[in-house]
Amino acid sequence: MENIKVSTSGMDVSNGRFRLYVAEKLARMRCGHVFKAFYATTHYQIIGCALAFMLFACSQKKQETAGDARREIPEILQNHSEKASFAKLTGGNAEWIALFNGRDLFGWYTYTKKYGKNNDAENQFLVKDGALHFDGEPMGYIYTTGSYRDYYLKIVFRWGEKKYPPREDRPRDSGVMYHFPDTAKNALWPVSVECQIQEGDCGDYWLVGGTTADSPNKGVREGSQGRFIRSANFENPAPEWNTIEVICYDDKSEHYVNGHLVNQAYNLSVTEGRILLQLEASEIFYKTVDLLPLR
Repeated sequence: MENIKVSTSGMDVSNGRFRLYVAEKLARMRCGHVFKAFYATTHYQIIGCALAFMLFACSQKKQETAGDARREIPEILQNHSEKASFAKLTGGNAEWIALFNGRDLFGWYTYTKKYGKNNDAENQFLVKDGALHFDGEPMGYIYTTGSYRDYYLKIVFRWGEKKYPPREDRPRDSGVMYHFPDTAKNALWPVSVECQIQEGDCGDYWLVGGTTADSPNKGVREGSQGRFIRSANFENPAPEWNTIEVICYDDKSEHYVNGHLVNQAYNLSVTEGRILLQLEASEIFYKTVDLLPLR
């Protein structure tokens, strides 16, 4: 193994040029050679401090990343009647998946009825101040590139100010649609189960594209779609933030609004698929979209 020496002869260690010289030498050294270099210079303390700082920074970053991956199990799951069957929650740690990374649409497709898949011609699906920002007239959605089943989903949203036809004089509307099968085609209302996000109706079920289910809550039929009415309204008024939580397991699901169970269904005809966030002629912001696998 070759010997690597760092010579400081004739250099003023307080000079910026010296610090650049040391940095260049470090960059060219293999990790195994660094400690030998310490003893080849009369100023090894400077190099040692720099290396120690870099190692400390790296270890802190790893700890922060690991901490994010082991966030606490939500209280709703801690007290859930099926908790014992949620195998991925054993040990007290929760391995979260951030479906939205806070920066861009990585991991998502876009779709509008007007332009089709992955053609956001009017820039309706953007990221603004760390949140997803949906705005514009053509209706559509974004949906995950991956499929999921047996999970807890947490979404934080708030309404914007703008509304477009045909909703100018109607409540603002959006929705979280889940269990959209990989084999199903994109459509304005694709095969899926929807947790309604609409002013005054957050938590309602909509059975879309021919899906079916049963529920202890009141059910109605509206056109070709079935609907189960939430038990109560716990939505915060605009522009406050609201939290939607959806739990899916087996052929069952549950809808929570700001910590309150407002709806549930069983015998779902679809139990796995992609997750969609809708744009329905109403400006809306989605701050976080986090998923926790249960099995």
